[in-house]
Amino acid sequence: MSYNRKRNVLLTLVIVLSLVYILGLVFDSSRPAAFAWLDSRLLDQADEIEIYGPEGRSVLRRRNNVWFFSAGSQELPVRQHRVEDLLAELSGKGRYTLRADSAEARQRLGLDAASRIIIRGGAGLPLLDLLVGWGDATGREVYFARAGRREIYSGEDRLSLYTDSRPGFWYDLRLFPPAITAAMIQEAEISLPAAGVRYSLRRSGSGWLVPGNEGLDLNGSRVSSWLRSLLEGEGEDFGPQAPFDDPSGGLALIEGSITLRLGDGTSFSMQAGSADETGHRYAAVTDSALVYLISERTFTRLFAGQLEFLQ
Repeated sequence: MSYNRKRNVLLTLVIVLSLVYILGLVFDSSRPAAFAWLDSRLLDQADEIEIYGPEGRSVLRRRNNVWFFSAGSQELPVRQHRVEDLLAELSGKGRYTLRADSAEARQRLGLDAASRIIIRGGAGLPLLDLLVGWGDATGREVYFARAGRREIYSGEDRLSLYTDSRPGFWYDLRLFPPAITAAMIQEAEISLPAAGVRYSLRRSGSGWLVPGNEGLDLNGSRVSSWLRSLLEGEGEDFGPQAPFDDPSGGLALIEGSITLRLGDGTSFSMQAGSADETGHRYAAVTDSALVYLISERTFTRLFAGQLEFLQ
């Protein structure tokens, strides 16, 4: 074989091998690909989220563009931003690597006993049915698969926060409506009937006074700090939704109440019942059927005495 012919054969072989290599890179299934599990154009249609995880089943439903936690016949308020964060994770692009395409692999990678996120829209139409399996050998990624599909992917674990959480993770347990700000409050009345305590804090110019005892020198910063603590106060869980005056609801005996009067003439009251054997109390707020479970520490902090506001 002549030199030129050998050279041409080797050159052709190099070109063929290069093409094979390039095509292998392009079509190699182990290379990460960027995609989203949920088409962002479907977000407006989503009205139910069903989550199965180690803590059981959680159902979130959207009504009038507000998400609620469905607990039987009850709809409990949830932290809206947490639902929005979950939908953002599902509709945002991530980098995923195709790892397997077989029924045997589904069992080996934990997808037969996986956590599950189902997004529904309209008349229960599934927009997404995603399985979240075990972590990989590195501990940085987990395995994913669409229900009914054979392809199994691995990717960054951004969903276990939602699938592994208890129902309380979703709850909005703030005692007072979040729309109320400290600047809106003109007067706060604190009452502890069992202790014979009842007094008010009323805004006066840039400061505060106690009606009927205006000579007390109040510390405005302490009053403001208490108001912020009050408005940020949260329960530990929801209590039984019994009527407010039903003894089974734990509120028949009122041991403390706080009434906030706003500049527009509206008012909101929180009433707390007696402590149970665990040291917790039930509390309820005006115009709400919800009953909250609060700790004794929260009760003590919110039902402050006059002396705490003095200079």
